[in-house]
Amino acid sequence: MDAQSDTVDIICPVFNGAGHLAAFLESVQAQTHPRWRLWIRDDGSADGSVGIANVFAAAEHRISLLESGGVHLGVVGAFGWLFERVPRDSAYLMFADQDDVWVPTKIEASVAAMQVEERKFAGPVLVHSDLVVVDATLNEIDSSFWHFAAINPESPSLQHLVVKNVVTGATMMLNRALRERVGAIPPAAAVHDWWVACVARAFGHIVAVRACTVMYRQHGANSIGARRPSSTLSWEQLPREALSAFARLPRVRAGIAAAARQAAALLERYGDELPAGDRRFLAAYAQIPRRGFLRRKFDVMRMQLLAENGLVQNVGILLRA
Repeated sequence: MDAQSDTVDIICPVFNGAGHLAAFLESVQAQTHPRWRLWIRDDGSADGSVGIANVFAAAEHRISLLESGGVHLGVVGAFGWLFERVPRDSAYLMFADQDDVWVPTKIEASVAAMQVEERKFAGPVLVHSDLVVVDATLNEIDSSFWHFAAINPESPSLQHLVVKNVVTGATMMLNRALRERVGAIPPAAAVHDWWVACVARAFGHIVAVRACTVMYRQHGANSIGARRPSSTLSWEQLPREALSAFARLPRVRAGIAAAARQAAALLERYGDELPAGDRRFLAAYAQIPRRGFLRRKFDVMRMQLLAENGLVQNVGILLRA
């Protein structure tokens, strides 16, 4: 297929996704925007994922399985592998998750928003959208993930994004300028979409499309998944949330450590091009896991806590940091 000015490449790692993969692939085939190419990498599945991908690829010339039974790289590694290997002749690139279902107008809406922004700005652009939160059988949990997770999707500062990602990978579209600016997603990236969002904010524009383009399936085995912030819970739910919060202590600390490693990697790669304030923030944030008890708490209070988290969640982060 010849590349055109609005051709979209989609990358999707697959790992033990046989239960939902066919529904995802069918939703891509149902897109109203016809000029797309889907590139799949199997990340070492032990179920029928490869067979399903091969069936669809044999029947649909726009679907390609680039690697079958590959070494398990994990989410960041698998997306990074595809990011570096798919052709660079298309106008746009999108990320996809194997267990979601795309709304038929997803690509069309993303391309339209992208091209509006590109007429105003010649540099890197990232477009993202809202999602419908659904259960394993696609029953609606919340009509808006942004509402469900209390996310303000409008373009935050780089420092805000370093602390909390507000861009969901399965809704993202990158233009060619952003893809070239990103280059390669490093192993130190906390999550592939978080890294790309930080680069987009540092050097380009982020556009939030206030429409739901993905059915975000929650099935208990999501790599990240949707979770309500404690600020949205009722008083009756708070005691149970407080108990479960301490059970998540290792995960919170691991998350802060991953964000700190990502901050260090951003500083190493792009520091010479960033404003002095952002460089200082990245350098300080990267040191949080290495600080002593009191200094770590102080730095978390100063840099990690965000107003939109709400009091309960911020206190929980501070206690568990």
